[in-house]
Amino acid sequence: MLLEELAATCAGVAAVVTANIHAVSPIILAGTKQQKKIFLSPLSSTKPHLAALALTEPKVGSDIASISTLAVKKEGGWSISGSKDFVINGGVASFTTLFATIDPEKRRSGIMSFILPANLSGIKKGTVRRKLGIRYAHTAQLILDQVAVPDEMVIGKRGSAYLLLMETFDRGRALAGAVSVGLARAAYEYALNYSKKRRQFGKPLFAQQSIAFNLADLLVKIEAARLLVWKACWLIDQEMDYTMPSSMAKVAGSFIAQEATAAAMDICGGRGYLKGCPVEKYLRDARVMSLIEGTNNIQKAVIASQI
Repeated sequence: MLLEELAATCAGVAAVVTANIHAVSPIILAGTKQQKKIFLSPLSSTKPHLAALALTEPKVGSDIASISTLAVKKEGGWSISGSKDFVINGGVASFTTLFATIDPEKRRSGIMSFILPANLSGIKKGTVRRKLGIRYAHTAQLILDQVAVPDEMVIGKRGSAYLLLMETFDRGRALAGAVSVGLARAAYEYALNYSKKRRQFGKPLFAQQSIAFNLADLLVKIEAARLLVWKACWLIDQEMDYTMPSSMAKVAGSFIAQEATAAAMDICGGRGYLKGCPVEKYLRDARVMSLIEGTNNIQKAVIASQI
């Protein structure tokens, strides 16, 4: 509910908050008491703190088992080298939750999760990505050059990181659905208000059946997507199986976000296409929703595997 409200105003801000949630989820699920005390407490303090999740690599997207950022065991800790891309809050976060491999040939079973405080040497911020939408969300590359990470910064048991990541993603997909619903709702409400104020041929646009019916269709789809999001979140709270519902919420939310923002621009006409009009921003922000948290094709594969 919080993310929907944030996204209805600025999806970039919602993306920053979602990145925080992603980064802390592995710590909440499998972190030690000391890790939780050190890294979770500051995020709920009055002083602003950000966290980041580093997973995607320049040559690796949804094929998580193929990550090449390498963690080499050293006395008392690990040395990590590699690069991560599209890291929201990357380079400006207080800490980064990072996934690396100890042996690329082991694929899933070789993945481990680490907490990297921002003050560790060897971490360099690379290119800051310029994006079509969610521009408020600072997104950058992270370059890691023999970063020394102590053993106490390892999250969970060896061999458990892949399952931990999947659980984090399953939760995150429901949250992405919430962001999408917020975007769709904002676009719908703007278009509705515009259609009632804008007069053409002697009457408001809303008096045209084609406009009114279009808005009615959007409202039905937004409500349906919201209920899918709420169902997935309820299942998470009840500690029940939420893998497929979360994927369904993400797909439904991203579809209606893109449909509603495009329809709102059509209803607003040329005004909606202008820089400075909220609809123009909503449309740019909505485009990424079918790509993040695993593309919608990946979500469909997840859903199909659960049928």
